[in-house]
Amino acid sequence: MSAVSHSFHPSLLDQAASFVRRSRSLASMLPSLVLSGLITLVITAVMQAMGPGAAEGFFGAWMESWLIAWPIAFPVTYLAGPALFRLAARAPAAAVPMPVRRTPGLAFNDILDASQRVTERNGLSALRGLKPNPDFSAV
Repeated sequence: MSAVSHSFHPSLLDQAASFVRRSRSLASMLPSLVLSGLITLVITAVMQAMGPGAAEGFFGAWMESWLIAWPIAFPVTYLAGPALFRLAARAPAAAVPMPVRRTPGLAFNDILDASQRVTERNGLSALRGLKPNPDFSAV
C-alpha cells in the first residue's frame, strides 16, 4: 500500500467546528447569545406588529417567530463575531472634530489683544524683539 498525499483544504464548516471546539466555555458564548437574543427579540416584535392581524394572537406569533429566528442568528453571531471585530479594528476611525473647551480666564491672545489696544490708545509704541538682560544683579 502506498500512502497517497492529499492536499486537504478544510471547508468552512470544518473551520467553524474547530472554532467551537476550541472555545467550549459558556463565558465566550454569552455575549453572542445575549446580543443575538435581544436583537432578534426586538426585530421579530416589530415585524409582527407591522404585519397583518397583529392584534389577535400577537404574543404567540411573536414568540414563534422569535424561536425560529434566534437559533439561526446565534451561530451566525458567534462564528462571525471574531472576524467582524478584526475587520472593524482595521477600519480607519472617522475624523470627528473635537469640541473646543474654553476654561474661564484669559488666554495668551486675550492678553496680547488687550495690551495692543492699551498701547495704541495711549499713543505708545511696543518694543518688540528685545532680549532680556541676563544680569539681574544690576536691577
